Amino acid sequence: SDSLRSKRDASRAAPLPISDAATISAPHMHARCLELLLPQLVRPNARSLDVGSGSGYLTVAFALFGGTAYGIEHTQALTDLAKTNVK
Repeated sequence: SDSLRSKRDASRAAPLPISDAATISAPHMHARCLELLLPQLVRPNARSLDVGSGSGYLTVAFALFGGTAYGIEHTQALTDLAKTNVK
């Protein structure tokens, strides 16, 4: 099933396709990015820019630390995907 496939793929250490034109980075890469940026993300009035935000996953993770996060994408389809996922 799609649900089982998604759970299995979430633990893979490899990028996963999110559209014909893009992939989402492996979960450990998102974790490392957040780890490296943590001192900046928790600053008062922190702002972050996620260039190539794809699904919006990392953009939301940035925002969960309390600042303002912006995502930018190169196709309308990926922008729409991120907007849907963020809702």
